[in-house]
Amino acid sequence: MADKIQMRNCKINKGSVMLRLINVLLLTTFLLIASGCDSFPGNIQGDVNPNQQPIVEFTNVPAEGDTFSYAPVIYWKGRDSDGFVERYLYADIIDSSALIDPEYYIDFIPDEAWVTTEATSDTVYLVTETGEITEHVFYLKCVDDKDIESNVIYRVFYRSNNPPNVPLMKWLGNPDRDFRHDTIILDTLYCLDDITETWLGLGFNWKSSDPDDRDLYTIPLQYRYYMEKVPHDTVWEWTAREWSNIQELQFSGLETGHYILTVWARDDGFEKSVRPASATFDVYKPSFEQDLLLLNVTREDAGAPEGRGNIVSGRQVGELYTDLCLSSGYTPDYIHLPDENETQGYKSFLGRYRLIIFFSENWLGPDLSPEYLEALSSSLIDYVKIGGRLWVIGGWMVKNDVAGDIVDRRVLTRTDTLPDGRIQEYFRWEGSGLTKSRFLDPSAVPIMRQPEFTGAMSGVYDLPVLEIDTMKIVEVYSDYLRSWDWVYLPGVDILATESAVADEAEAVYYYESYTADLDGNIVGDVAEVKVYAGTIYYPPTPVDCIIKMPRNRILEISRVENISRGVIGEVQSWTNNAWRSGSEVLAIAKISYPFSDPWSVEDTILVDYKYQPTSERHLRPCAIRYEKLSRLSSGVDIFYLRYRIAVFTFPLYFLDNSQGNVTWMFHNMLNWFYQPTAH
Repeated sequence: MADKIQMRNCKINKGSVMLRLINVLLLTTFLLIASGCDSFPGNIQGDVNPNQQPIVEFTNVPAEGDTFSYAPVIYWKGRDSDGFVERYLYADIIDSSALIDPEYYIDFIPDEAWVTTEATSDTVYLVTETGEITEHVFYLKCVDDKDIESNVIYRVFYRSNNPPNVPLMKWLGNPDRDFRHDTIILDTLYCLDDITETWLGLGFNWKSSDPDDRDLYTIPLQYRYYMEKVPHDTVWEWTAREWSNIQELQFSGLETGHYILTVWARDDGFEKSVRPASATFDVYKPSFEQDLLLLNVTREDAGAPEGRGNIVSGRQVGELYTDLCLSSGYTPDYIHLPDENETQGYKSFLGRYRLIIFFSENWLGPDLSPEYLEALSSSLIDYVKIGGRLWVIGGWMVKNDVAGDIVDRRVLTRTDTLPDGRIQEYFRWEGSGLTKSRFLDPSAVPIMRQPEFTGAMSGVYDLPVLEIDTMKIVEVYSDYLRSWDWVYLPGVDILATESAVADEAEAVYYYESYTADLDGNIVGDVAEVKVYAGTIYYPPTPVDCIIKMPRNRILEISRVENISRGVIGEVQSWTNNAWRSGSEVLAIAKISYPFSDPWSVEDTILVDYKYQPTSERHLRPCAIRYEKLSRLSSGVDIFYLRYRIAVFTFPLYFLDNSQGNVTWMFHNMLNWFYQPTAH
């Protein structure tokens, strides 16, 4: 037992010695590492290898001696056998000494000429003189992770260059065909302090090209623009400090004055175009310092045809509007076009006024050329968009779509076929909230014979009912009205359907027609037997025939009697679809009768029926007003008023003002226009 214990202790002692030896070796190794090789007490045999110099070389493109008409991309690569390449340096040299002896010049390359990059390629501009071929020595070297440089290598390249073409410029948004080297805007441009939802600012865009362009390579160009208020007052806010790729400018905040915008182009060789593109324009910053302008385009009655409803004195109409303004507390400026002074159409004139009332009250329309009227309408459109307030009055405006052109661009929104066969089209003035309807009548009845306007019913609480002045209408339309039992104002149109008005614009007046007082129950009216050999209708037979009713919009037919034969017919069906014979558009009915000789077109037919006597225009909007609002910020119910407009399809001259209703309406409409906040 003692021997076993002794042997066990011996093994334990040997294990302890071995552990001590391992610990000593580990500690010695750690101390050697921590203290460095210099503290190692022994001797190291052999030589230490020095750091190897890196190597740089060109790739196979571009080749030595290549000539470029653009800034090429030059490629290279480097390697380091005992480390890695950290960066590359290149220099583009056109010094004559380098061109004579590139190798000798290596030691004289200025430090500032070297360009540092970590990439293995770069676009090198090889700047050259215009119209010449310049020789360039392109030097290249690399540096490794020990900051050791490679040998410098080089290649010779040639660069030719032509300046970019003179830029082309146009008004922003115009088609490409409007690009010009020099653009002159003949129309005065409104300018506000800030771009808004309705005024989108002033803007131009530009482009250019380079004669050195090739099929497979287009020279990249840069631009720089300068805005100058003549004479020689640079607008620094709209002048580029640096060259850039920007090719359009949209600006605001210009003061009233004459301006020139110039744009230069330069190519990748930093060569500028021989001259800039230019845009010359006049700017007017609206002041709205005056209250009211009456713009009367009612034609005078001299030479007007008798009996056509055209004879309304433009002078008398102007006096009426002036008196209405004075009675409302406003002294207007008054212009009756045409006159000798054409400045009234200029924006610098219109932009002085808070409100413009534009009216024409006879059916001949203004005595203005189409070109002048188009320019005036365009000016009024722009006037509204900058915050102006416009009131258009008179049926001529709506009939000829002038009101629509003034308000904004007109678009067709819907087409309906009416029961009597007429087509009704609805036009929306986009962005305005206004809608106009137009009837296309197959009977070709003149528009003056369609409406039966006797007045306007108020659509808002603060405007009175308006009625026509029958004496004035008889005086002007006497010859025309001889064959009619009712006195009414012809030619008044409607503006919109109920739904369209309710959604966007406010209907301030609804059309009143004399047909509202007509009785729809008719007894003993005369109808006609029709013979039609078409594909739908047929000649009378011994048992039935087709009759044409004396009216359209039939609701019920209670009795049909053939007086010539003493026979009562039975109504099988009727329709308000158009029966077209010449210019007639009326309802038809199918009649059956006891077997006999077919009814004849010579027979006398009496009918008892009920129809809808009310005109399509009755109680439809004929005067609308609208205010354009913009939300100040998302999610906040605070609105900014952009503009106000109103369109009245009826003239004021023919309305009855004996009780002051026209004056009352005019006064309250002016209050609405001048109200400073959203209604």
